[in-house]
Amino acid sequence: MAAAAGTQLELQLCAPRADGLFMTSRILRRCLTALVLVAATWTLAGVAIASSPEAGAKGNYRGECRRLTKQINHFEGTILPMAIDRGNRGWENATNAQIERLWHRRADLCPKYGAQRTMLAKAADDARKFKKLLAAAGRAAATYFTGGLSGGILP
Repeated sequence: MAAAAGTQLELQLCAPRADGLFMTSRILRRCLTALVLVAATWTLAGVAIASSPEAGAKGNYRGECRRLTKQINHFEGTILPMAIDRGNRGWENATNAQIERLWHRRADLCPKYGAQRTMLAKAADDARKFKKLLAAAGRAAATYFTGGLSGGILP
């Protein structure tokens, strides 16, 4: 009797219907529709996450940004003062280099720190321009106050 029920179910699934469709094709169509809807939802959710303010240029690195910030704070607050107190120049230089590497990595991954790095780079460029201006003014002043006799002494 159980075999007859299984056969009847198989016949019902594969039997043609009045609209010309098989039952299996209708199930397949519903599954594909559901799959397309799920894929579209995941795609839209991924776009929403990637466009959030915490997202970096290469993706969402919020946890990585926090971890790097904690590491930078640890190196600046604990390790660097310890190296300075012990008077170990090599350790101090290596710690400063590590802090700089961590800082640049964080600026690459985290937009708000990247903006800070851009601002600092602009300030450094302005400082270089100001130093060049001061050097040119110093040369002009030396030429003026020596009556042009400073030739060769100053660059």
